[in-house]
Amino acid sequence: MAAVVESVRLYTVATVAQRLEVGVDWVYERIASGVLPVVELGDTRRNQRIRADHLQEFINSRTFGQAK
Repeated sequence: MAAVVESVRLYTVATVAQRLEVGVDWVYERIASGVLPVVELGDTRRNQRIRADHLQEFINSRTFGQAK
């Protein structure tokens, strides 16, 4: 039986860094510490991707002062 894979947007580390306006090293530090989950598509950092929903959760968890 074949597994069904939902369409999931994946971002490169460089794209995440650009969107957050931080350096790629900062993103890699968050990945290494386990704060930002990563999808491993190969053996090198170049092949790591971040799911859009995980990036949004990361942003939400660091957003303060929101109206309820």
